[in-house]
Amino acid sequence: MDDPFVDAEGRSRVVRGVTINSNSTRLAELAGMLGFETAWIDVEHGTAGFVEIEALCTAVEAGGGVPTVRIPDKQRHHVLRTVEAGGRIIVVPMVNTAEDAREVVEHAKFPPLGRRGFNQRSRGLRYGLEPPAASFAAANRRTHLFVQVETMESARNLDAICNVEGLAGVFVGPGDLSASLGKTGEFGHPAVIAEVERVIGRARALGKHAGILAMPGPLLDASLAAGADLVFAGSDITNVAHAWKNLLALLGGPCTPRP
Repeated sequence: MDDPFVDAEGRSRVVRGVTINSNSTRLAELAGMLGFETAWIDVEHGTAGFVEIEALCTAVEAGGGVPTVRIPDKQRHHVLRTVEAGGRIIVVPMVNTAEDAREVVEHAKFPPLGRRGFNQRSRGLRYGLEPPAASFAAANRRTHLFVQVETMESARNLDAICNVEGLAGVFVGPGDLSASLGKTGEFGHPAVIAEVERVIGRARALGKHAGILAMPGPLLDASLAAGADLVFAGSDITNVAHAWKNLLALLGGPCTPRP
């Protein structure tokens, strides 16, 4: 499916995901098999290299999902090699201006939208099984670019960023945004929730998708109510840690993490 934001009947849907912090291809595949529409591969704060990115993208798709990859920054080699490895939803952090967003599109999209490098042998282009014109057009349709709004500068430039052609949407980074608001880590603070709601609502009004990574609770609820249609609400490590703590308690007392 070229557009993960539309179901088999052509109806708009929320794309739901979980983060694979462990770089486990099995868990990436399992996420899709369980019904998550996507899985998050984090390269900004994670340890995955391009070989692992490709393996994880393959695993997500084997499970029936669409791979989301957050890359470290907007540099050409990060953008280009990630889409060539098979990343379908690309999230780029710390994009503060429309010029930054245009640079992302330039690296990730083929003409006429961008200037992505010519290479038919990559997994992202199905190893050159189709003629160049057809495969390049398909890649443009199947690649969904999101830039993160995680500073007040980015939030102020939201309209200009959303008007960049070739950009699929914006992705709120609540951690850094809360810090930019002077409310570091206070995800339930009214000022943080209000700004997240404003960014998501405005992006949707401008015809863009809007995403967020937030644990279940008031911030996630407010984001969904504002129109977020790409949401990540858990991670393999966080969820396993919680389950294993409960298991230890069942086996004889509280969990006491070792230093």
